[in-house]
Amino acid sequence: MISNRESARRSRMRKQKHLENLKNQVNRQREMNRVLLDRLRTATVQFQLVETENKQLVAESSFLRQRLWDVRQVLMLRQLQRPQLSSSSSSSAWPYSYDVEQQTMSSLIT
Repeated sequence: MISNRESARRSRMRKQKHLENLKNQVNRQREMNRVLLDRLRTATVQFQLVETENKQLVAESSFLRQRLWDVRQVLMLRQLQRPQLSSSSSSSAWPYSYDVEQQTMSSLIT
């Protein structure tokens, strides 16, 4: 009878220890879950920032491509007009110089 009581006491102790281990495991899992949620929130915010920056860069790239195309069109038009003007008057009478062309190009780009 004493050995039964001792066996029952040991069984209760094992169950108690097992229950404590399970509670500790639950606490560790909850803490890990909290850490992972914090990391997920941080990653989500970073993703949104990068996505916003990417959209801005795509829009800027599109704008700059259009502006470059416009400048090229202006330059092509000027090149097409230049032979017509020089054929109608002598080339020494044409006051258009390289410096003026560079200044005009700079003003178109900026």
